[in-house]
Amino acid sequence: MPFQTKIKWISALCIVSAASSTAFAKETLIDLENARIGGFGGPLFKVSQIKNTETFEIGGMGGATFTTGKHSLMLGGGGYGLVNEIRWGTNNHLEVGYGGLMFGYTYDPEALVHIDTYLLLGAGGASVIDARDANNPVELGSFLISELTTQVEVNITEFMEIGLGASYRLTTDPDITGLTAGDLSKPSVHISFQFGSL
Repeated sequence: MPFQTKIKWISALCIVSAASSTAFAKETLIDLENARIGGFGGPLFKVSQIKNTETFEIGGMGGATFTTGKHSLMLGGGGYGLVNEIRWGTNNHLEVGYGGLMFGYTYDPEALVHIDTYLLLGAGGASVIDARDANNPVELGSFLISELTTQVEVNITEFMEIGLGASYRLTTDPDITGLTAGDLSKPSVHISFQFGSL
């Protein structure tokens, strides 16, 4: 086959391939060309356990959302810390906090009631504080954390949502005497308030 004929056949195949890809666009979860971008943020209140002691935690989360049709992806961050003190020995108490990046998915966020699922990947810190000298911690430790959360949300207004959910956090050892990964890796329940627009 002459060289010029080969070039013509290759050119024809390229044109047919381009036309086919235009006619049969790939179906995706999020159509970035037509996605609307939003954002949200708000507080979250948790009840959980650390070393078999009930804990109350307060924190917040927020991020950007990318929504097309009934599918919405979230990218953001969150952080939480203890409200109550956990007694740790005679004069000491334990303080714990953590935070990180969050990745989430919501199906049909415009429905009155819908479900969110998101994953937090980050790190945290633990410290043993002497009540007689709070400025000089007795021990300091750190840990890595992953936390998977699912919650049911209700659209209260156009810009406010309330969620009820549960999560499970999984951590590494915090390098604190008497505190292990198993003491920190616990389930929790929470209520959240989110303000913004998807």
